[in-house]
Amino acid sequence: MSASLHPAGGPVRRRVYLVRHGHVNYFDEAGRPLDPRSVPLSASGEAQVTALADLLQGETFDRAVSSDYPRARQTLGMIVSGASVRRELETAQELREIRAGRLSELPQEAYEAEVSGAYHWAQNPGAGFLRGERWEDFSRRILDWFQALLADPDWQTAVIASHDAVNRVVMSWLVGGDFSSLPYLEQDPACVNIVDIDHVPGRLPVTAYLRLVNYTPYNPMKTGARQTVMERITESMLKM
Repeated sequence: MSASLHPAGGPVRRRVYLVRHGHVNYFDEAGRPLDPRSVPLSASGEAQVTALADLLQGETFDRAVSSDYPRARQTLGMIVSGASVRRELETAQELREIRAGRLSELPQEAYEAEVSGAYHWAQNPGAGFLRGERWEDFSRRILDWFQALLADPDWQTAVIASHDAVNRVVMSWLVGGDFSSLPYLEQDPACVNIVDIDHVPGRLPVTAYLRLVNYTPYNPMKTGARQTVMERITESMLKM
């Protein structure tokens, strides 16, 4: 299929690069949680994103968007430094990560079910992420924004630098129309996912093809990476 509009008004095949920001430290040296809205990339995170930037060097993006959190803005700025971007870089507060409740109020006996297994709660009606923002509210703000992006006809290739749960919601919805895949779409720091999307302007649903999922150029074989994202967070919390 051609990447341009079908003469009879058929679908447009467009490409989206979904990127998760690089590593950050969510806890200080004393083990106290930091404000996730303001933490920047760590030195390790910057090195991870540099490897991703090398991979994307020479690519051309019609739109380049990040969440407005510092770690996502940093990531986007670095990965497009060697690429061609046809519009100014954009930020969107709708792409902020799902908001957790107060981690200090979670009893330790709940860590296994509610922290390690946090993404498995996404399909439960009324469930919140770590007793914070409700999944249905979060997914609605993400998909409202993403569907508005699809409604814009003036791009063929976009890169979006945001967060773990944001990428999971978008990909699960694209391939299944629901969130049943969300717990299984691991998103390591500074990973890239490539999705091709067939979309008839003004019409839903879409047809999507996952070309690449959770690719980390700094560790392509995932050496030593056996824990899930939320298992790593649980381990950090147990050290508090």
